[in-house]
Amino acid sequence: MAHLMNWHKSVPSKHFQNPLSKMQTALDKMMQDFYSDFGLSSFPSNEFENIMLSPSIDIIDDEKHFKVEAEMPGMGEEDIQVTINEGILCVKGEKETSKQDKDKHYSMREISYGSYTRTIRLPDSVDADKAKASFKKGMLWVDIPKKEGAAAQNKKLKVEKA
Repeated sequence: MAHLMNWHKSVPSKHFQNPLSKMQTALDKMMQDFYSDFGLSSFPSNEFENIMLSPSIDIIDDEKHFKVEAEMPGMGEEDIQVTINEGILCVKGEKETSKQDKDKHYSMREISYGSYTRTIRLPDSVDADKAKASFKKGMLWVDIPKKEGAAAQNKKLKVEKA
């Protein structure tokens, strides 16, 4: 169970706010002001394509299953690849811009496009051969059942005074 502790630290809480979001908002406003001051109506949008995305994920470790839920808005099943190799769950996704979006002159662009890879070390108690992944409305669910008797392998140690 000790190796799970690192995951819980990296999983955003309900109230987590990206520490860079205020800076991004200020930068967006500054760029809008800059372009409007010079009478320009748009800015180059190619900088917003093919950036690295980082989806929000939740990890659930209950008695019988290990589950990963990932937000993947704007993607379809064909854009997602889920693999398990040597105890590592790997989720890859790619969100490409539409060919219809080429040569458009955006005055503002907040929708991100690009690709990402998230890897998660799985506990030894899971049965990777029985893992299943499903996707609907921008959400990916990966459900990996635990092996029979896996819960019985945990041993509670008595903490004694040194």
